[in-house]
Amino acid sequence: MYFDLRLWQLTVGVRDRIAWSVVMGLASSVLGLARLAILGWFLALVLRGAPLADLVWPGVAAALAVLFRGVWDYWRTLTAHGTAARVQRDIRAQLFDRMLALGPACFAHARTGEITSAAIEGVEHLEIYFGRYLPQFFVAALTPLVIFAFVAFLDLPVALTLLGAAFFTLLAPSIFHHWDAKNSLARSRAYGDFGATFLDSLQGLSTLKSFGQSRARGELLAEKAAHLFRSTMWVLATNSLSRGITDTGIAVGAAAALGLGAYRVTQGQMSLEVLLIVLMLGVEVFRPLRDLRGLLHDGMLAQAAAGQVFDVLDRQPEVTDAAARPRDAAPLTPTISFDQVCFTYPGGRGEVHRGLSFEIAAG
Repeated sequence: MYFDLRLWQLTVGVRDRIAWSVVMGLASSVLGLARLAILGWFLALVLRGAPLADLVWPGVAAALAVLFRGVWDYWRTLTAHGTAARVQRDIRAQLFDRMLALGPACFAHARTGEITSAAIEGVEHLEIYFGRYLPQFFVAALTPLVIFAFVAFLDLPVALTLLGAAFFTLLAPSIFHHWDAKNSLARSRAYGDFGATFLDSLQGLSTLKSFGQSRARGELLAEKAAHLFRSTMWVLATNSLSRGITDTGIAVGAAAALGLGAYRVTQGQMSLEVLLIVLMLGVEVFRPLRDLRGLLHDGMLAQAAAGQVFDVLDRQPEVTDAAARPRDAAPLTPTISFDQVCFTYPGGRGEVHRGLSFEIAAG
């Protein structure tokens, strides 16, 4: 799975909200357990031929559990969106503060599109990562343990089968993590390159038209768009492979639990009622994994986009102020004077100022 310690460092200030989202996800799983256990009990009564009067209260309880679960999931979704918006605001604030600290010299040789892509597209991916993917990752890892603790009281062998299948499904896609990360990084770079070239073309459109370079620039954009398309297809291919592994793990785990449970029923080691309840709970074991599977692509893109964000945050100012000189005890006249000042940007082609002299008097 896609978990990065450096990305986790960016969660300072919102970790309590992420933890609350995880708690809400686990509570949702517990509500799902209650709902499915009631449904299993209801089906067992139906199979035993219970009279209609005995089915009323289990049916009402199942309906109330479904309704309460829906309201809870709605609240959980709103909380996730709130967390994502706060993360987006905090990361953009860090980026803009860093850009101000770096000053214009640092970006004199940088492409506008690359910086814009980091501040907009990169942060958008991180918003989804912190608001939805990261809480779901913890929920998917903890829910099988919660359900195992419950199912183990009903039947330990089936509970162990479900637990093993759940953790295999959670961890197996990480085998291809390096391949996924490589393709995602290549796609992120291609996207940034295309965005920067496109923005440069718009900013210099009049110059391109004046020198008759419109067709050449269009061909360059088409080439970069094709490269972006190919890299995107590779990302989708590796993502489909990870999703296929997850789907396989879910299907095999459910089939194994069903087969083992049916065998134990035939051997008299488990009742049919317990089997129905266990199979219902098996659905809840794999539900967080299915939800996480839908977010794998976002997690992969977020780690690639984080490179653009960290590239800006890791930059060091090329021009630094000199250390402050000790002030005299005597009062100073509020006057600013420049006396034969020369200045050149690091890596610049020439002096920006040469022999600059002027004075700004008080007032």
